[in-house]
Amino acid sequence: MLRILSFLLCICVLEGCGVRAPTVRFTGAEVTQSTTEAIALNAEFDISNTNDEPLRLDYYEYTVSAGNHTVYQGISVPNLTIPRWATISSSIPIVIRRDRLPEIGEQVAWKLSGSLSYYPPSAIAETLMNLGIWKPKTTVHAREDLEVPRIN
Repeated sequence: MLRILSFLLCICVLEGCGVRAPTVRFTGAEVTQSTTEAIALNAEFDISNTNDEPLRLDYYEYTVSAGNHTVYQGISVPNLTIPRWATISSSIPIVIRRDRLPEIGEQVAWKLSGSLSYYPPSAIAETLMNLGIWKPKTTVHAREDLEVPRIN
Protein backbone atom coordinates (compact mmCIF):
# COMPACT_ATOMS: atom_id res chain seq x y z
CA MET A 1 0.00 0.00 0.00
CA LEU A 2 2.83 2.40 0.86
CA ARG A 3 4.47 1.72 -2.51
CA ILE A 4 1.26 2.54 -4.36
CA LEU A 5 0.83 5.83 -2.48
CA SER A 6 4.48 6.76 -3.10
CA PHE A 7 4.12 5.94 -6.79
CA LEU A 8 0.95 8.05 -7.09
CA LEU A 9 2.61 10.98 -5.31
CA CYS A 10 5.59 10.82 -7.68
CA ILE A 11 3.30 10.83 -10.72
CA CYS A 12 1.36 13.81 -9.33
CA VAL A 13 4.52 15.82 -8.67
CA LEU A 14 6.02 14.98 -12.06
CA GLU A 15 2.86 16.04 -13.87
CA GLY A 16 2.92 19.42 -12.11
CA CYS A 17 6.67 19.82 -12.70
CA GLY A 18 6.15 19.69 -16.48
CA VAL A 19 4.94 23.29 -16.33
CA ARG A 20 7.46 26.04 -17.04
CA ALA A 21 7.59 28.84 -14.49
CA PRO A 22 6.54 32.28 -15.71
CA THR A 23 9.37 34.70 -16.48
CA VAL A 24 9.33 38.03 -14.66
CA ARG A 25 11.10 41.14 -16.01
CA PHE A 26 11.30 44.46 -14.14
CA THR A 27 10.30 47.37 -16.40
CA GLY A 28 10.46 50.36 -14.05
CA ALA A 29 8.99 52.06 -10.99
CA GLU A 30 6.77 55.05 -10.46
CA VAL A 31 6.24 57.16 -7.34
CA THR A 32 2.50 57.18 -6.67
CA GLN A 33 2.41 59.22 -3.44
CA SER A 34 4.76 61.35 -1.37
CA THR A 35 3.81 62.48 2.14
CA THR A 36 5.68 63.76 5.17
CA GLU A 37 5.73 60.21 6.57
CA ALA A 38 6.53 58.04 3.53
CA ILE A 39 6.69 57.59 -0.21
CA ALA A 40 4.75 54.98 -2.15
CA LEU A 41 5.94 53.39 -5.39
CA ASN A 42 4.68 50.79 -7.79
CA ALA A 43 7.33 48.46 -9.22
CA GLU A 44 6.18 47.39 -12.69
CA PHE A 45 6.85 43.96 -14.21
CA ASP A 46 6.15 42.09 -17.44
CA ILE A 47 5.27 38.46 -16.74
CA SER A 48 5.41 35.92 -19.57
CA ASN A 49 3.82 32.49 -19.79
CA THR A 50 5.53 30.09 -22.23
CA ASN A 51 3.15 27.21 -21.55
CA ASP A 52 0.34 25.80 -23.67
CA GLU A 53 -2.12 26.46 -20.83
CA PRO A 54 -2.94 29.63 -18.85
CA LEU A 55 -1.16 30.20 -15.50
CA ARG A 56 -2.98 31.72 -12.55
CA LEU A 57 -0.75 33.87 -10.34
CA ASP A 58 -1.04 33.32 -6.60
CA TYR A 59 0.96 35.94 -4.66
CA TYR A 60 4.18 37.96 -4.50
CA GLU A 61 6.28 37.72 -1.34
CA TYR A 62 9.08 40.29 -1.28
CA THR A 63 11.56 42.43 0.61
CA VAL A 64 12.77 45.91 -0.34
CA SER A 65 16.10 47.27 0.84
CA ALA A 66 17.80 50.63 0.52
CA GLY A 67 21.27 51.48 1.76
CA ASN A 68 21.86 47.95 3.15
CA HIS A 69 18.72 48.16 5.32
CA THR A 70 15.41 46.40 4.88
CA VAL A 71 12.85 49.16 4.42
CA TYR A 72 9.75 47.18 3.46
CA GLN A 73 8.42 43.63 3.42
CA GLY A 74 5.19 42.68 1.76
CA ILE A 75 2.82 40.17 0.27
CA SER A 76 0.70 41.20 -2.68
CA VAL A 77 -1.98 39.25 -4.51
CA PRO A 78 -2.09 40.16 -8.22
CA ASN A 79 -5.42 38.41 -9.06
CA LEU A 80 -4.22 37.72 -12.60
CA THR A 81 -4.18 34.81 -15.02
CA ILE A 82 -1.63 34.85 -17.83
CA PRO A 83 -3.05 33.45 -21.08
CA ARG A 84 -1.02 30.78 -22.86
CA TRP A 85 2.01 32.14 -24.73
CA ALA A 86 1.30 35.68 -23.56
CA THR A 87 2.85 38.53 -21.57
CA ILE A 88 0.96 40.72 -19.11
CA SER A 89 1.88 43.66 -16.89
CA SER A 90 1.68 43.58 -13.10
CA SER A 91 2.81 45.86 -10.29
CA ILE A 92 3.98 45.47 -6.71
CA PRO A 93 3.30 48.22 -4.13
CA ILE A 94 6.20 49.53 -2.06
CA VAL A 95 6.08 51.99 0.85
CA ILE A 96 9.27 53.49 2.29
CA ARG A 97 9.21 55.64 5.43
CA ARG A 98 10.93 59.02 5.03
CA ASP A 99 13.17 58.42 8.06
CA ARG A 100 14.79 55.59 6.03
CA LEU A 101 15.58 57.91 3.10
CA PRO A 102 18.14 60.67 2.48
CA GLU A 103 17.09 64.30 2.05
CA ILE A 104 14.67 65.44 -0.69
CA GLY A 105 16.39 65.57 -4.07
CA GLU A 106 19.14 63.11 -3.16
CA GLN A 107 19.53 59.72 -4.86
CA VAL A 108 18.92 56.40 -3.14
CA ALA A 109 19.38 52.94 -4.66
CA TRP A 110 16.64 50.47 -3.76
CA LYS A 111 16.41 46.76 -4.44
CA LEU A 112 13.47 44.36 -4.40
CA SER A 113 13.90 40.60 -4.12
CA GLY A 114 11.32 37.91 -3.62
CA SER A 115 9.17 35.32 -5.30
CA LEU A 116 5.95 34.94 -7.24
CA SER A 117 3.96 31.78 -6.63
CA TYR A 118 1.59 30.45 -9.27
CA TYR A 119 -0.90 27.65 -9.88
CA PRO A 120 0.12 25.16 -12.57
CA PRO A 121 -2.78 24.34 -14.92
CA SER A 122 -3.76 20.94 -13.55
CA ALA A 123 -6.12 19.84 -10.81
CA ILE A 124 -3.52 17.48 -9.35
CA ALA A 125 -0.88 20.21 -9.07
CA GLU A 126 -3.38 22.60 -7.50
CA THR A 127 -4.36 19.92 -4.97
CA LEU A 128 -0.69 19.39 -4.04
CA MET A 129 -0.36 23.14 -3.52
CA ASN A 130 -3.48 23.35 -1.39
CA LEU A 131 -2.19 20.49 0.76
CA GLY A 132 1.13 22.30 1.24
CA ILE A 133 3.13 19.52 -0.42
CA TRP A 134 4.34 21.58 -3.37
CA LYS A 135 4.64 25.36 -3.83
CA PRO A 136 5.87 26.37 -7.31
CA LYS A 137 7.54 29.80 -7.33
CA THR A 138 9.69 31.92 -9.56
CA THR A 139 12.06 34.70 -8.52
CA VAL A 140 11.30 38.41 -8.70
CA HIS A 141 14.05 41.04 -8.71
CA ALA A 142 14.12 44.79 -9.25
CA ARG A 143 16.70 47.50 -8.74
CA GLU A 144 16.62 51.20 -9.46
CA ASP A 145 17.95 54.55 -8.32
CA LEU A 146 15.33 56.93 -6.96
CA GLU A 147 15.51 60.66 -6.50
CA VAL A 148 13.75 61.28 -3.18
CA PRO A 149 10.63 63.25 -4.19
CA ARG A 150 9.23 66.42 -2.74
CA ILE A 151 6.28 66.16 -0.36
CA ASN A 152 2.93 66.53 -2.16
